[in-house]
Amino acid sequence: MRKSAFTLAEVLVTLSVIGVIAALTIPTVNLNAQQNQNVAGCLKAYSSLSQMASKLKIKYGPIGLGAFWKNEAELSKAMREEMNVISFSDTRTSRTGVKYFNGDADTLPGYTFTTADGMIYVYGADQCSGKDFTDNDTSLCLGRFAVDVNGEKGPNIHGKDIFFFGLIRGQGILPAGGYNNSADCVTGGHGVTCAAKVIKEKKINY
Repeated sequence: MRKSAFTLAEVLVTLSVIGVIAALTIPTVNLNAQQNQNVAGCLKAYSSLSQMASKLKIKYGPIGLGAFWKNEAELSKAMREEMNVISFSDTRTSRTGVKYFNGDADTLPGYTFTTADGMIYVYGADQCSGKDFTDNDTSLCLGRFAVDVNGEKGPNIHGKDIFFFGLIRGQGILPAGGYNNSADCVTGGHGVTCAAKVIKEKKINY
């Protein structure tokens, strides 16, 4: 009885089909994995900032009451002391090379520091705007954090790997988009208000 065997041509065809399938699926798998990591990073950043704000509240009193909370330099220094920081700038700078969700270039001014997990935080006391965090009373917002959850790795895009949080008087840390239902977290938008959407849905699906 003769044993059947694959011919060389059949083997080559099979390998070609496998290669095509891999080429189609691997990029999607990699993208999904990266998005899952960024979602986890957004959740971790929110938790880390909230814990930091709670510690500062114990040390310096109610959030937003008193001169300490309005001194950007001193506040930034105190924040670093409560987080696992490995590098920082003790002067105000602007982070470049970042983009809005729609692809337009942006800069992130403020005090920058990097934590041991590789996340880059930029805090700016003058970066609160509109209804990103609360109603139009921007005086409630003491400052804004921009957090690049995967550090210098790409794509460095708002809503993809950069998420925003506000330090709010009397409340603490709030993710951008909680008040306005993440209004600009859409195609063609700036992506500044995606944090609340990601935290709520535990995914990036926009």
